[in-house]
Amino acid sequence: MAQGDGGDQRLVKLDDFEGELDEQWQDVKGRKVLDKNGEEIGTVEDLYVYKDASSVHLLKVSGSERSFLIPVDAVTNVTDEGVEVEQAGDVIQTSPEFDSEEVPDNETSRAAHEHYGYPDPLNID
Repeated sequence: MAQGDGGDQRLVKLDDFEGELDEQWQDVKGRKVLDKNGEEIGTVEDLYVYKDASSVHLLKVSGSERSFLIPVDAVTNVTDEGVEVEQAGDVIQTSPEFDSEEVPDNETSRAAHEHYGYPDPLNID
């Protein structure tokens, strides 16, 4: 359910998360994001954590001209080089823009997941 601040009460920014992540590799804030061809498409600006499961749900990525969300389902690997995703850069660059400092609401989360072809586990009807 969307909250008055525009966010989903089940999601919190990593900086506001009071628990420990189940998978520590998911703390990738500040790392480069690389498409399936190894091309840099941006930097992880923020992470949105599903607090009930202590796991990252969405990554906010800052590209050269705008910010957008990538579902954690798209991440294939995390290395010292960066966060690798399974899509090509053109798919990533055409994802819906997300410049808000707030936690994404249900509609925004669903749109990001749909763009990448994944079901949104927080919005399954």
